[in-house]
Formats: sequence, structure tokens, C-alpha cells
Amino acid sequence: MNLTYSYIKTINNNAITAVDENNKEVIIMGKGIGVKCIRIPGAKIDKRLIERVFVSDTNRQYIEAITNQIPYAIFELVESVIKKAETDLNTTFKDAIYLTLVDHIYFSYKVVNDGGKIENPLLNEIKMFHPQEFIAAMNSIALINNELHASFDEHEASYIAFHYISALSNLSNLENKQIMRNLDKTMKYIDELTNNSLNKNSYQYGRLMIHLKCLFNRLISNERLEDSDDFIQEMAHSLKDKHRSGWDYAANIAAFIKDDLHLSISDNEVAYLTMHIVPMLKRND
Repeated sequence: MNLTYSYIKTINNNAITAVDENNKEVIIMGKGIGVKCIRIPGAKIDKRLIERVFVSDTNRQYIEAITNQIPYAIFELVESVIKKAETDLNTTFKDAIYLTLVDHIYFSYKVVNDGGKIENPLLNEIKMFHPQEFIAAMNSIALINNELHASFDEHEASYIAFHYISALSNLSNLENKQIMRNLDKTMKYIDELTNNSLNKNSYQYGRLMIHLKCLFNRLISNERLEDSDDFIQEMAHSLKDKHRSGWDYAANIAAFIKDDLHLSISDNEVAYLTMHIVPMLKRND
């Protein structure tokens, strides 16, 4: 924390507004900072009191609202949750996830305390397509349940996992949800197409899911494959000649993605799908 901050005003006991040395207004959080700092406009803020700093250009009202409404114990709990998740996922999250998790966990806690039930319709998709994030979220749930004496289950874990998925992705929440729904529909179609004969626990099945996830990511992001068209076409001709059955399966999958999911998949993608399907068909034989 290299920047120095000057006091503007107190929001509450645990949050203040300040300005950094570049004259940018920020909101600073820290336990007791609102009463422990020198509350004179322009006074330097003791860095030992600072726990989180948020630029307040676009979401100042939102930050002030949740710092006033949510107990500081939730903020401290989320700090621990994020540190554990960062270790589990070998990453460093941006500060944006901190506020959204605080807001979400407090909301969920109130729902359950009021006798409500939390269910996530994407639970199975998240468990299947994002197992690492889901495991990290289950560890988060263990921390939350222990601290709040709550009884959150895997449904709440799947919501927290989705926060991790979104934080690690360049896509929006809506786009990430669309990818998971597309994956679920496509894998169900593939199971029907192959009469449920594929081994779902196999390495090849996992590779196919990863490939499709990357494919949907590319399609939604409008990213183009880097390989040259000549190379792909040459590979496609070879696969079509030598592995006609696998090619036909892949062509049907591509047609499903184009016609049922309404995504503009190129003919070249059939070649890549074929390379994933063929080893699975051979293993079955």
C-alpha cells in the first residue's frame, strides 16, 4: 500500500472517504477506522488502520449503503473467505469480488434466518463444468457455517462458486451462465446421440467438456481460431476420410450448436470436435 490518503469524512465506525495523492476520491475500510483516524479534513490516514480501499467514482452510493447496512463481522469473514479461495484456486482476485461477496453472503444469511431456502438451478452444471471453483466454494461454506453458525449447503456453495467463476473470467455473469447452460444442453445431446455409451468418468470425456467450454467461450467472445484455414481444411479432409463415423457424430453436434443453441459455429470446428469424439468411440469399441 504505497499511496498516502487524506481524510475527507466519516461514513461510519469502519469506513471513511478520503482522497489519495493523485486527488482521486476513495472509500477506505478498516475496523474502527472511522473513530481511530484523525478526523480533520486533509489529515493523513494511518496506513495501519487501512484494510481495503475502493475507488468511489462509479459505485460510491452502493459502497456507502452496504457499509452502513452490513455488520463489520461479515466484512471480516469475507476477507478470510477470499484469502482461502485465492489459495485454493492459486489466484489473486480483484477487489470487486469483495463487495459482491459481502452483499451476497449477508443476503443469503438473512434469507435462511427468515426461514427461506436457497436453491440454485445451475448447481449440477457448476459442479460438473467448474469442479475446482466448486470445491473452493465448499471450503468457503465451511468457514461461513463455522463463523455464522449457519447451515448453508452445496446450493449456496454453487452461488459462491459462480462469483469465483465470474471473477476469473473476462465474460459477464450473464455470458458465463449462458456458457454453462449451453454446455449442459450439448452434453445431454451428445449422450442421446451416443445412446449414453460414453464413459463420463473418462479422461477423454473430461477433455471433450473442456473443449466445448472453450468453444462456447470463443463463440460468445467472437474470437476466431488462430490456425490457418488451409491447415484446418487439410486436417478436416484427412479426418473425414479416415474416421467417417466420428466425423458424422461431430457434424451432428455442430448442427445442434448452430440450430438449437443459435450460435454461429464454423464448419472448421467439426474437425476439432472429431478429434475429441474419435478416441472415445474407439475406447467404447
